[in-house]
Amino acid sequence: NTAWSFANLAFCDQPLLAAIAVVATAAMDAFQPQDLGNTIWAFAKVEIMPPESLLNAVAKRAMETISELQSQNLAMTAWAFATLAVPYEPLLSAISLASMRRLPDFATHDIANLLWSYPTLELQADELFAAAHDQLMRCLPAELEAMLQRISGRSVTLELVGEVSEFTSSLLELVWSFSFAEQQQELAVLLRQGLMEIGRRLDAGCTEESLLQGARGLQVSTTSESKKCPVEEPSLILTLPGMAVVLKPPSWEVDARPPSDTTDTEEEVAPRLSSFLQKVFSREMSPLVHCREQQYGIIHRLDVPSSGLILAGTSFLGYYALRWQQDTYTLGRHYLVLCHGRLDGSRIITARIKTAKSFPARSEVSAEGKPAWTLLEPLAVLRRAASAEVFSVLAVVIRTGRTHQIRVHTKHIGHPTVTDGKYTDP
Repeated sequence: NTAWSFANLAFCDQPLLAAIAVVATAAMDAFQPQDLGNTIWAFAKVEIMPPESLLNAVAKRAMETISELQSQNLAMTAWAFATLAVPYEPLLSAISLASMRRLPDFATHDIANLLWSYPTLELQADELFAAAHDQLMRCLPAELEAMLQRISGRSVTLELVGEVSEFTSSLLELVWSFSFAEQQQELAVLLRQGLMEIGRRLDAGCTEESLLQGARGLQVSTTSESKKCPVEEPSLILTLPGMAVVLKPPSWEVDARPPSDTTDTEEEVAPRLSSFLQKVFSREMSPLVHCREQQYGIIHRLDVPSSGLILAGTSFLGYYALRWQQDTYTLGRHYLVLCHGRLDGSRIITARIKTAKSFPARSEVSAEGKPAWTLLEPLAVLRRAASAEVFSVLAVVIRTGRTHQIRVHTKHIGHPTVTDGKYTDP
């Protein structure tokens, strides 16, 4: 309970967790079934890898008491092992079998966490997905209707949006899990219709006064006269109803992050893309763009040194439409990369990536990392006229979005990206 409480407050005390790990491992036989999920969840929540001895002890005890684990504990345990990137197949198989027998007892967010764990760990769970599909088709319509009734006719406050976001996060987690596991069926229609209608009703009740009262919007100068700003500024490429496409130049930070995450990924002084969006879209017309708690409507990120297109929802309907396309892989992201050396032939890189919780953030290939998938397609080979140095122009597609994924994977195969001081060896 101590570990769970600290993790729930997002307070990471590594010496305390290390001490808890030692004591918990020694006393594992005395743990109640519900304590198992709470213990391993705490480490996963603060992204601290527990000792292997604790992982093994939790897995062993959980398998011994699997019939006593409640639905929430089953989901928490699976989610924790997936978040820690530990594919303990015997345990995950036991959780899958136990969960199928008790799916009616699961809350929707627990089903979402449970299903997310298997594609994240690249484990097959076809029977679990089929059973969960049928259960969700039975219970979700009533839950969606209840949420829509809660939204209808009300002013959309930040507090209400927070409650709705917890629900829609579970829906989007289900969207991604079924899509990644290639298990899309009629549930996809229900999820899409529900998300779009939630977006419409949020927009209908959302005003500048209702949403932004008490919100922590962040304004940063975007003029080139600011010493923190580069000369080149972003540009608006395309606007559609509820959506915007912005071309981000190098040296700008895409600050799409939860409010609790204050770690910059590259440069402390980088101007933030949200400030450009807020200059283009007024608070009156697009309050979502001014709401930090909703990540300004931005749906994905791009490293500070890189340039490229960024998608943002300027309304809730537009935001959920973009998220749907992103999480079902109907919206593709393609990158053009210049790297050192000659790369012959296509390459798919699946090396796991681990990101250190440090400032500035840094990632590396590690067996303890999270699954990552990158496709490299060589387009051209270039040679510097004054030397024998060779470069490759690559078209890159990624299925996962780990921090600095392309830069880490190209370095991993010996072809780091050009002009990258962080990941190119001197």
